[in-house]
Amino acid sequence: MADAFVAENPHVTIDIQVYENEALKAALQTALQAGEVPDLFQSWGGGGLRDQVEAGLVQDLTESAAGFAGDLSPGALSLFQVDGAQYAIPYNIGVVGFWYNKGLFADAGIDAPATTWAELLEDVQTLKDAGITPIAVGAGDKWPAHFWYSYLMVRIGGADVMNQIAETNDFSVPAVIEAGEKVAELVALEPFQPGFLAAGWDAPDGESGTMALEQAAMDLMGQWAPGAFRAQAGVDTTAGEELAWELGWAPFPAVEGGAGALTDAFGGGDGFAVGIDAPPETVEFLEFITNAENQRTFARNTGLPVNVEAVDAVEDPNMLAVLEGVNNATFMQLYLDQFFTLEVGAVVNDQSQLLFAGEVTPEEAAAAITVVAGG
Repeated sequence: MADAFVAENPHVTIDIQVYENEALKAALQTALQAGEVPDLFQSWGGGGLRDQVEAGLVQDLTESAAGFAGDLSPGALSLFQVDGAQYAIPYNIGVVGFWYNKGLFADAGIDAPATTWAELLEDVQTLKDAGITPIAVGAGDKWPAHFWYSYLMVRIGGADVMNQIAETNDFSVPAVIEAGEKVAELVALEPFQPGFLAAGWDAPDGESGTMALEQAAMDLMGQWAPGAFRAQAGVDTTAGEELAWELGWAPFPAVEGGAGALTDAFGGGDGFAVGIDAPPETVEFLEFITNAENQRTFARNTGLPVNVEAVDAVEDPNMLAVLEGVNNATFMQLYLDQFFTLEVGAVVNDQSQLLFAGEVTPEEAAAAITVVAGG
């Protein structure tokens, strides 16, 4: 799409630099602190974007994007607003859920994904008894581990507790403690692939590679997961190839006694913020990549569109299930490592990894996050 935009606007040069998530955060933070603000950079909204706004590093796009923002999902746009103003433009939206290998489930005699936490633990044991690694996780990157910890907070505490934490910055509450206990309960079953504590997300020996090679039965991840599985498996989508195994999707299960509903979602969107000194063509490029035609192309290949006219291009049954999860969400909690400031997000990820390693108690993890959050 960058090439197509440049072809139409030959006076524009677009230099794309690609980073893995954590490397991007580090490189971006270094650049911003040095006053070297990129014209365009990846954003997930939340506390990090608010910090950039308060530091005067990004443009207010409320007026410059008004001509096309109305074509985009209001829910997706809201993730990139600060005090009612638009400071980044989304191009992708989704919720985290379970991606699972239907063949491996069938081999273990499991008919359908779990709908409760107790059923999930039973499925883990059933898969282990069948000689199948139940879950792939890239705890070395930390944020995939935070998906488990955070989603359990949402399921146990519900919207009221998550909103309370956002106001007080106090994580030392019963729902968060119990979420840590549930993580420990899962870890005690030893459900993960060998080396999971050092594994990354998107690597041949990481979470996506383990799933791609059918070395684990399920994976808790966002809507980008199928694309990563195909890439790790060497699937040529341009030639109409698909994975050699059948993929399924299911929402995160309910926790018995929890205040969170099955329709409460944990997820977010991918977007781009515009540097304070970027030229007008930068916003024009955002309009280009979010127009209906390009969003349909995006939907057919790798994700869920934010342009409401492009939703009809989503044909994959699993992506339609994710889209239904977005549309039916009664509450949407943005990824905690993005919802809060970069410092708080980092300690959430650190404590998630330590919980997976069994090196902290649930109480210690909650207390450590609270100290950094200032609660």
